[in-house]
Amino acid sequence: MTTPRTPPTVRVVKVRLSGMDDDAGAVADLLTRLLPELSGGRCQTGEISSAYPNRRGGGARRYFDLYLLDTDPTAAPDDHAADAEPDRGRLLRPNGELPESS
Repeated sequence: MTTPRTPPTVRVVKVRLSGMDDDAGAVADLLTRLLPELSGGRCQTGEISSAYPNRRGGGARRYFDLYLLDTDPTAAPDDHAADAEPDRGRLLRPNGELPESS
């Protein structure tokens, strides 16, 4: 008999990025694309705010939420096959893309 799987616990991290021009928006977009894969699906991003001008100085800031999914540590190892650690040896290309898997 299979034991019922406990749903993941979701923890929220509030993020504010600030940079020149819309560098904060570019970084937020990059995090949105890459974090789910790099974390094995355990880190997701929420909606990214529109750009707000910085109060002091130039540039803009963006806000978004990160959702951290904690799975049940007592589950059988097969239950976590999708949660395996990502390959940290891979490097990003200069354009921010991951290299093709071999």
